[in-house]
Amino acid sequence: MSSGIFQSSDVRWTLVAAAGALVCLRWVLRNKKPPLPPGPRGLPLVGNILDAPTGDVWVEFAKLGDVWGDICSLTILGKTMVIVNSFEVAEDLLEGRGTNFSDRPVFPMGGELVGFDGALALSHYGERARTERKLFHQLFGTHAAIGALVPLVASEIHVLLQNIAREPERVFEEIQRAGGGISLRIAYGYRLVDGPGKDPLLNEFETAISNFASTTMPGAYLVDIIPALKYWPEWLPGGGFHTTAKVMKKQLVAAFDSGLDYVKQQMALGTAEKSYASTLLEEQRYDDHLLTWSAASIQAGGSDTTAAQLQAFFLAMTLYPEVQAAAQKELDSVVGTDRLPELSDRAALPYVDALCKEVLRWHIATPTGIPHRTREDYIYTRGGKPMLIPKDSMIIPNIWKMTHDPERYSNPMAFDPTRFLATETKPAEPDPTKICFGFGRRICPGKLLADTILFLACSAILAEFDISKVRENGVVVEPRAGQRTGIVSRTFPFKCSVQPRSTKALELIRAGLV
Repeated sequence: MSSGIFQSSDVRWTLVAAAGALVCLRWVLRNKKPPLPPGPRGLPLVGNILDAPTGDVWVEFAKLGDVWGDICSLTILGKTMVIVNSFEVAEDLLEGRGTNFSDRPVFPMGGELVGFDGALALSHYGERARTERKLFHQLFGTHAAIGALVPLVASEIHVLLQNIAREPERVFEEIQRAGGGISLRIAYGYRLVDGPGKDPLLNEFETAISNFASTTMPGAYLVDIIPALKYWPEWLPGGGFHTTAKVMKKQLVAAFDSGLDYVKQQMALGTAEKSYASTLLEEQRYDDHLLTWSAASIQAGGSDTTAAQLQAFFLAMTLYPEVQAAAQKELDSVVGTDRLPELSDRAALPYVDALCKEVLRWHIATPTGIPHRTREDYIYTRGGKPMLIPKDSMIIPNIWKMTHDPERYSNPMAFDPTRFLATETKPAEPDPTKICFGFGRRICPGKLLADTILFLACSAILAEFDISKVRENGVVVEPRAGQRTGIVSRTFPFKCSVQPRSTKALELIRAGLV
């Protein structure tokens, strides 16, 4: 009997010793791991919560980079945020190691509660995301595919010119309308209702897009910082975010379902315009869930960023009249005054082409992009120093910093298209399209389309209109340069004068010649 007791006790002590050894081993292994990317020292428990930027995050992240290097980190309530401030590091991590860095973080408010986690921009990288990206590539991912969309884009841009000529004081409303009009036709074959009022379908989508922007801003809702709060009852104090989420989810469903319902109705009547949704409905290969979300992603992903870039174009032309004059001189020489510029003219318009690149570089519509997320721990070595990027880290590429890095772009705050034109004494500066559309497997699938729309719109506007500063009570009103905080960042509000360049230009716009 005593022998049995001895054996049982021996087993227990063996198990205790083994457990202790495992704890020690984990402690040793944890402490053998390299440190996180450098960053400010945080406080106990809450970490770097006081260091988190609250204003222009891209500027604050750039300042962190000036102190801590091209890759740095913050840890807030146990979550690691890795900020990448250089193109070289972003390309190395997000392009070269896409398997581990291609996921998206979880957004408790906007993603889970409101429901935007169904959108491609927030979806985890898997079979569905790959399918949608493949479909988008077929639609607008090649130059041949873009060529098929050019007539549609050109016709909507001509409507924009007509609307600006009719009501130049509404230029920014018309820009917003044009961005939505192009996206809705590509996604659903839907043409905006004529007239001064808001188009009902476009209005629904703009509400949903605004909700997306407000609910995916880092730290906008406490539930994003403390995810467990999503289980907090709505009826208790502090649970009002659940009510907000329900209202926004209803608005999201209304907009996204309306788009696909419209296409189905038009197909039943035999009047549907060829579109992304009608083509896939005819193929009958995909379920309505994928069609609903992928078509909505085209509209939501394109309209707001297009409007933001065109607004920045008007700001640049207002602030830099010499750039506008040089572009117009080239257009007059190559295109003439009897027609609008076409995509085939682009190769013969190097200055206008460079101007469009400079719009993309000077004003980044998504200055910090949409964050990536690591799937597994990763040891990254920079400058001979290894550093740990933990599993589930949020990776934020500071695209604004990369396109305003004085080591890549001379005098980066100035708007200067000549930076992209090589001369005998200097090479062209790096093409910003390799930066501003994101990286790796989450690069914007519509980058070729966005670039084409920008060229066709900017060249047409420059060919037909003069843009200048306004005068009020005899005083020139100076626009404010810079951009506002937001997932999609706009310029600060400003006024500009937009007038047809000549009577002939006005006649061309009104005649409908494209």
